Amino acid sequence: MKTSHIKKSDGVKIKGHIKAELLDLDGNVVEVQEIDNLVCTVAKNGFAGILNGETSFTGIVNYGAVGTGTNTPLAADPQLQTEIARTLVEDNSRAGSVTTITFYFDPTTGNGNIKEFGAFIDGTSSANTGVIFDRVNLDITKTSLNSLRVTLTITVS
Repeated sequence: MKTSHIKKSDGVKIKGHIKAELLDLDGNVVEVQEIDNLVCTVAKNGFAGILNGETSFTGIVNYGAVGTGTNTPLAADPQLQTEIARTLVEDNSRAGSVTTITFYFDPTTGNGNIKEFGAFIDGTSSANTGVIFDRVNLDITKTSLNSLRVTLTITVS
């Protein structure tokens, strides 16, 4: 029997990166923050389940949420610390191993001192539902004079 030797660097990695754009009422960008984010363990476990034929987890990111929590993101986070608003995916696309998902918070949604963002798999419109895919700390003040567009780029390598 021949043994295959796989180098440690051959493992599958999932990397998230967000671009948060605060817009004025005319759609002009007034602030941009770009940050690599943490992919949470519960999402990784769900993807492993899909490979095992488990069907309780679709793997489809369908909601993005913002909150006021300031704790440092941890791989073990089960949700945002203090979710204040969520929105459905506005747009998504894939090119090879890179998926881009965009979320849009209109001027009436998610106002306040936004300190965290997370994307959710199999979520609903209710806070803290679904499986958290990723979490990142932000520092954006959003009012009814602004909208917020968050673009999540996921690279599988």
